[in-house]
Amino acid sequence: MGEPGASEDLELLEEQVRALRELAGDRPDGARIYDFGVRWGTFLAGRLERLEHYHRSGGLSVDERERYAGLRSRLSEVLPLIEELGLARPRVVPPDD
Repeated sequence: MGEPGASEDLELLEEQVRALRELAGDRPDGARIYDFGVRWGTFLAGRLERLEHYHRSGGLSVDERERYAGLRSRLSEVLPLIEELGLARPRVVPPDD
């Protein structure tokens, strides 16, 4: 069993990556990008950093480690969208293990 809240963090971050893809496909205006960017930055600074800490300290379950590796891969895939929209770049990609 992993750290409390890790599965929820993974779910929320996976949802944010899906939302980022949708946003980029919609040709959003500046206000929508700004609103998304605020949430995006909060998730990266809080939940993603916490997951990275759990990952490095061995606090994730086997399933959570697999999901986290998949999340980091997806984050790496969306880096061009992140750059295009001018959003904060995650510090934990590309996968390093």
